Amino acid sequence: MAIEIAFFDIDWTLYDHASHSWVLSGLEAIKQLQKNGVKVYLCSARPYNSMKLFGVFDLGIRWDGYIASAGAVAYGDHHFIKTLVMPVPMVRNLIKVTKELGLPMELVGIKTRFMTMTPNDYVEKYHWVYKDTTMPVRPYRGEPLTGALLFAPAQFDEELKRRCPGVRFDRFADFGVDVMDVPHEKGDAIKDVLAYYGYHKDQAIAFGDDYQDLTMVPQVGIFVCVGNGKDDVKKAATYVSKPIAEDGILESLQHYHLV
Repeated sequence: MAIEIAFFDIDWTLYDHASHSWVLSGLEAIKQLQKNGVKVYLCSARPYNSMKLFGVFDLGIRWDGYIASAGAVAYGDHHFIKTLVMPVPMVRNLIKVTKELGLPMELVGIKTRFMTMTPNDYVEKYHWVYKDTTMPVRPYRGEPLTGALLFAPAQFDEELKRRCPGVRFDRFADFGVDVMDVPHEKGDAIKDVLAYYGYHKDQAIAFGDDYQDLTMVPQVGIFVCVGNGKDDVKKAATYVSKPIAEDGILESLQHYHLV
């Protein structure tokens, strides 16, 4: 089957954090891929607001759609194909408990983000590692949220789980915890996007580098891991390209005669 759609992770796949730059050969290859009739989608763990502030929509590519928040949101054809949102009572209890513990959170909406409290040392230590924009503080007004980013050390983990039933706390850093009610997986969102367009998985190709990208593998016909990716991701890949800084995206698209 011919490839009809391609999904691209952002960090360390399109953007090289070592040189703090977008790899231009990859961006030009994606433009050519789209000219050749293949739909091009972003597929990132970043929420939409983070993607926007990062500049991914200002690269001269008219993306056909995007998957954000690690699969909680899928957007295409000018509407949302998928949104996973937390129940409002669960969110309100989560905010109450974290404020009592003095733990700031960044609440993540479909297109917006905001802080529940004034940033403290936990936020500063998190942003020292993960460079991102600190959002403004404002009250929660009951709007749909896909989840939250909690800034807290591990000493609070057990109490949070006890006092917030039904909430998933997925720690990924010393001061960073992803918060949601149901798992968010890029692969699930890809499956929903393919169903929306009526594509078979063998008509899809995806590109990634990290553990979250592993859920993409069974949902596409071809999964490319860039050469700078994690070893376990390379093992699961259909093809391992050159590293991002060595034109890995361009090389892999040429390998499959897509550009």
